[in-house]
Amino acid sequence: MAKRKERTTIVIAGRTNAGKSSLLNLLSGQRDRAIVDPTPGTTADTVQTVMEIHDFGPVKVFDTAGIDEGSDLGVKKRQKSFEAIDEADLVMLVLDSRLCGSDREKSGHDISKDDLEIIERAQKRNKQLLIINNNFTKERSHRDLNHPRNLNYPTLNIDISDFSQQRKLIEFIKKNFKKETRDVQLLPFLKYAKGTGFVLLNIPMDEETPKLRLLRPQDMAMERLLRKFYTPVLYRMDLKKARSDDPEIVEAERKRFLHMVDQFSNNHEDGLQLIITDSQAMDIMSKWTPPQTQLTTFSIMMTDYMSNGNLQLFVDGLHVIPDLKDGDSILIAESCNHDRKAEDIGTVQLPRIFKEKLGLNINFEYSAGRVFPTENSLKKYKLIIHCGGCMIDKQKYMARLETLKQANIPITNYGVILSYFQGEEGLKKVLEPWEL
Repeated sequence: MAKRKERTTIVIAGRTNAGKSSLLNLLSGQRDRAIVDPTPGTTADTVQTVMEIHDFGPVKVFDTAGIDEGSDLGVKKRQKSFEAIDEADLVMLVLDSRLCGSDREKSGHDISKDDLEIIERAQKRNKQLLIINNNFTKERSHRDLNHPRNLNYPTLNIDISDFSQQRKLIEFIKKNFKKETRDVQLLPFLKYAKGTGFVLLNIPMDEETPKLRLLRPQDMAMERLLRKFYTPVLYRMDLKKARSDDPEIVEAERKRFLHMVDQFSNNHEDGLQLIITDSQAMDIMSKWTPPQTQLTTFSIMMTDYMSNGNLQLFVDGLHVIPDLKDGDSILIAESCNHDRKAEDIGTVQLPRIFKEKLGLNINFEYSAGRVFPTENSLKKYKLIIHCGGCMIDKQKYMARLETLKQANIPITNYGVILSYFQGEEGLKKVLEPWEL
């Protein structure tokens, strides 16, 4: 699987017909990348493009719908636009210089109420903000331009429809956007050891495992391990045999696993440094992994990485489980869309485990892919259980965490909660490498 680039996310926001789509076209250098038309509401949904800015890096640009439409559809567009702002690294607010006098709120900022709401949303979510004042010089003279006043943000005044202004726009972004880099290690507890040390990746394939490729966390783990001069060893545990009702079949599978572990623990100088397992195998791995061997899960690894090292947040989310009652609602959130087969973790395994371990009738609800509930609709849930998040970008993942923080809803993760249900020692075992 090709390594996915981490892109800076730029969101273009503003009122209807302020010039947002024209700004996307100007930035991308493509005159027809987004439809531009004087008809209000031309942009019905968020439009996305990816590009490279020299001496800046890869970016993903979102052109959002205007937030000032009053219809029911306009309310939905507005919500989508705010969701995009929540995921942004940089928000570019496009102001329409043709609006003046009574057209703009006399709030001391000389901008409309809608524009001010975008600024407040960006401030609430700690987003960097730049102002683009669209001069529309083809429609009015320079002396009539209404420049925004009293805005404590860098502001660029240009005619967005003038493609000769592209370099000016790009230099403005490069000068004023402060790129924040976080060097979050995938496996921070593994120290550099040139040419020595093994890490066993337990990948128990089932009916839902895609063919001809590994999952992204497995692929990422191998790349990082090789880069640190560790040797990844791929192993497929047969979970059907490991969970068989026949003790002889179970024992044969256990011996096969331990033979593999022994091969790399005892016969090499630095030996087996770590086992990373699929979370759904924790009922077996918590019992079979030798005490001296470190263990964690792919889901826990990805959650720490995607949350910028904030794994503790997902461990803290477990505190609500002892207080759950019949009828409580839990949201299971996955970042990918796929049809469900066999023993799906989210829709089959987790509900069954809750019933077996707690004896409660929990109301499980689900979200998948890029869709995630709004802050208000989250309030009915006692807990969010999220997958590792490998199929969405960090900006979207972190936006979800911020939304849950605003709503005061606890969150945990597949690997953390599946380990929790194996008892105190099982949870302690997978968190020990992370020093939690």
